[in-house]
Amino acid sequence: MLAKTPETAPKRYAAVDLGAESGRVIVGTLDAGRLALEEFHRFPTGGAFDADGSYRWNINRILSEIFAGLRKVAA
Repeated sequence: MLAKTPETAPKRYAAVDLGAESGRVIVGTLDAGRLALEEFHRFPTGGAFDADGSYRWNINRILSEIFAGLRKVAA
């Protein structure tokens, strides 16, 4: 079997998936035409009502969770 070079090594891609109730940071690995997904971090996105009675996401907390997930990917 031939050793994989940087050009033929599996390609890895980090992605963030935000939904109405939860978010997650995943890594997709593409190797020889096959895609494998691995979840690194999941968190609730849950919004809250603000003083005006509008339902809003806490974007600062969501960004904090995304960065926490990306740190796990990098580790």
